[in-house]
Amino acid sequence: MINHSLVSVIIVNYNGRHLLQECFESILNQSYHDIEIIVVDNASVDGSVAYIGALFPNVKIVELSENKGFAGGNIEGFKYAHGDYAMLVNNDVVLDKDCINNLLVAMEQHPDVGIGASKMLIYNMDIIDSAGDGFSTSLKAYKRGEGLQSNYYNNEEYIFGACAGAAIYRRQMIEEIGFFDDDFFLIHEDTDLNLRAQLMGWKALYVPSSIAHHKVRSTIGEMSDVAVYYSLRNSELVRIKNIPTWIFLKCLLGYISSSILDFIYFAIKHRKISLYLKAKRDVLKLLPDMLKKRKQLMGKKKVDNNYLFSLMTPLYEKSFFLMKAKKFFYR
Repeated sequence: MINHSLVSVIIVNYNGRHLLQECFESILNQSYHDIEIIVVDNASVDGSVAYIGALFPNVKIVELSENKGFAGGNIEGFKYAHGDYAMLVNNDVVLDKDCINNLLVAMEQHPDVGIGASKMLIYNMDIIDSAGDGFSTSLKAYKRGEGLQSNYYNNEEYIFGACAGAAIYRRQMIEEIGFFDDDFFLIHEDTDLNLRAQLMGWKALYVPSSIAHHKVRSTIGEMSDVAVYYSLRNSELVRIKNIPTWIFLKCLLGYISSSILDFIYFAIKHRKISLYLKAKRDVLKLLPDMLKKRKQLMGKKKVDNNYLFSLMTPLYEKSFFLMKAKKFFYR
């Protein structure tokens, strides 16, 4: 039974006017009605703000003077949120009508859960984009079930974390551990939050009956310079900031192997060596700040290393290995 908790739906937009109508209408048509909608506009120049104001007058608009990315945009949006839960929805996502309701039912049945993950399908396809997030022994996050038919991953279960494109977060957890880290700007900010939540004793739950349809990378592109740069840079920041030394050493071989493959894939196969080097150089620039944050986080850690390691997917696990191999050779 839902206690009619208020859900604050936060949407970050950057020049996404062409995506907004379908996204907003799917939220307004939810079977759960105790929601407020907050859209954060990251200094769009495509008329998004005027468009939202004209068509959706009941939506709270937070208009920024600069692009603060997905992380910074959601941080700003949360400042205006009054809900017991924050539901983050990408502007390129369309929700099934029971998406929020089903997430909320699960969250209220599991008070130890701080993060609820939806089943994200590729828009207009019966293909999974994400059945929640996993984290492998290469010390890198991945989308569970990516590329599989939609009839897979139908069990509600505890997982590593959620993709923030369509996920719900308990306010109590956010107030305890903090929200996104604005140093990440874009990509893997949700991985950082997933790890911090797990380290602080909060769990993540995958709710397959909560379905969202994702127009994958319709804003930043699949292999755009922006996507590649922040993916390479932020995956390292996640490790520096959040991975206990014991786990890093235990996973060292997997990390080295993954790093070599990343270089081959991005720098050689896709000819982005200058972008690869820039990302790694900028990791060094942020290293002092990340180490300070790491020290604070490790001092508050509530779970032991064995528990955290138990959440991680081995590199040799068959479905994971095949998924990564397919991406490496065919993308």
